[in-house]
Amino acid sequence: MYHLTEAYLLATFIALIAAGWGALVAGGSLLPVLFQRTLPEAHAGRLLRAYWPKYFRFAMGLGLLATLTSALAFPFSALPNLYVLMVTVLAAAMTACFFAAWALIPQINAARDGGIETEFNRLHRYNVGLTGVGLVCGTALLGALIYVLPGQFTFWPMHA
Repeated sequence: MYHLTEAYLLATFIALIAAGWGALVAGGSLLPVLFQRTLPEAHAGRLLRAYWPKYFRFAMGLGLLATLTSALAFPFSALPNLYVLMVTVLAAAMTACFFAAWALIPQINAARDGGIETEFNRLHRYNVGLTGVGLVCGTALLGALIYVLPGQFTFWPMHA
């Protein structure tokens, strides 16, 4: 016996996470470059200061949604418990990375305003690194979910 409902729910979950992940990749790599190349520095700076907190809140919301969904599905899923735990940990790690990057924003802005370039560069590198690790966790999360979708029903115990 297999439950097609779980496959449909998993496919929907994958589509939602993939759409959000795609928005994060585009929003983290394309938009800031576009802002900096097309706007004067003062305007680009103001726009980016308003943009990044919203970007990270969206990322944290997506990660929290993925974490809660996978954690709540834990007792009902046909997948092995360790697999569901791995997916939950990946989603939680993604959320934590984006939260840490978001928490650095006030310090980054203060360093920029104070003209402390070395501090700004150091904090900015940490922020970019945390964002990159969060996106890698999101990629691994999507990979794990997509990997199991076609063979999902092989996890169901077969009774003779």
